[in-house]
Amino acid sequence: MEQTVLLQMKDITKNFPGVKALDKVSLEVKAGTVHALMGENGAGKSTLMKCLFGIYNKDSGHIYLEGREINFSSSKEALNNGVAMVHQELNQALKRSVMDNLWLGRYPKTAGFVVNEKKMYHDTVEIFNELGIDVDPHRIMSTMPVSQRQMVEIAKAVSYHSKIIVFDEPTSSLTEEEVEHLFRIINMLRDRGLGIIYISHKMAEIKRISDEITIMRDGQHIATKPAAELEMNDIIRLMVGRELGNQFPEKTNKPGETYLEVKNLSGMYNQLHDVSFTARRGEILGLAGLDGSGRTETLETIFGVATRKTGTILLGGRECKNKNPRQSIKNRFALLTEERRATGIFSILNIRENTVISSLKKHKRFGFVLSSKSMKADTQWSIDAMHTKTPSQETKIRALSGGNQQKVIIGRWLLTDPEVLLLDEPTRGIDVGAKYEIYQLILDLANRGKTVLMVSSEMPELLGVCDRILVMSGGQLAGEVDAKTATQEDIMRLAAKYV
Repeated sequence: MEQTVLLQMKDITKNFPGVKALDKVSLEVKAGTVHALMGENGAGKSTLMKCLFGIYNKDSGHIYLEGREINFSSSKEALNNGVAMVHQELNQALKRSVMDNLWLGRYPKTAGFVVNEKKMYHDTVEIFNELGIDVDPHRIMSTMPVSQRQMVEIAKAVSYHSKIIVFDEPTSSLTEEEVEHLFRIINMLRDRGLGIIYISHKMAEIKRISDEITIMRDGQHIATKPAAELEMNDIIRLMVGRELGNQFPEKTNKPGETYLEVKNLSGMYNQLHDVSFTARRGEILGLAGLDGSGRTETLETIFGVATRKTGTILLGGRECKNKNPRQSIKNRFALLTEERRATGIFSILNIRENTVISSLKKHKRFGFVLSSKSMKADTQWSIDAMHTKTPSQETKIRALSGGNQQKVIIGRWLLTDPEVLLLDEPTRGIDVGAKYEIYQLILDLANRGKTVLMVSSEMPELLGVCDRILVMSGGQLAGEVDAKTATQEDIMRLAAKYV
């Protein structure tokens, strides 16, 4: 039986200054299917979805929802007409409660003006029970991990009784257990006849969850095929326009003497407790563990973002106080944070400003004047080294794809010439081709004698890139494995040790 076409996007074109983001792209989504949208960073996936969702105005083309032509001028209009989008970068009212975020702008009211808190709570619990989400509706958003906040965003999309839901990199901050939960929700929505558009760089997920796959490259539609007809190598070849060899570069670094020593590290306001380890010059040291295990907290406490209760940090035998990020940068530490939008980019600034902001001192002339020539040169080095896709250095960073924003931030830290690089999910939301480039960059840093600490939720990534892997569990160090000989099962056993 032929399935009903819910959404048609025909010949969508969108131009930005200096770049053609979309060039006559078409997409068709059927009722009761999951349609994957794939492509490298900057391929135009998010731009196409933003044209659908009313965030961008398309320059030409037509969009039809259930056969009726639509042209939403705002995301509110899209939501009210049954099109919802769960964004990769969450944009929530963090100081408000969960149910406030769920019903913001459409509070249930009594007598037309008094907010009906009882009904709002009841409706929130009803949706959470339906989706199997275990979150207190009264909880303040800022107190929750990213994974739970993302589940709230999914519940919000469902609450609009949507016909089409777009998931943009929904599993980038989820544990394996949470991914399984998300897939159960998606399958339930598909069985109800919704059309799901699923954007992800994770090949195994795409093959498992999708019915059809559309691949984009450089703002153009390349192919649409049933998921069953495409193997992973086919998808990669269509995405990047070339054959891609090994997933990880050949390991050429040779760790030397012990350089970084962390002794009895505990956090003042987080669950981190008595963590001790060493790392060598030229070593890539992984940190694995489940969500909330203390991986991120370890990096943040070392860098001085989180307050240290106890512990000593030694670099080359010299104690580093690292009481705050400024002091840590001075001691030649660098931290790439997990949440790009919240704590990584300066969204109102351009590429150059975002690139040089942590190394302004080297661009000063006569003690106070910043050299434009010097800043342009360093920014161009970063763009070239990271293969960042941007029309110019003056482009606002918020106009770039998530992966290209990540490249700018990595370039920023490399310009500070750190001795210790702390990377929290460095390839989150980045396509398969760009991932390889970042792995190679990390390896090059290790070859230059730098010490790299890398948190990742992707165990194959840790096993493929790192020399050793520390496994965190319940805020403690549960154990250590050799990346050359360890398996994913070895890591999971340790990760569950103190849970």
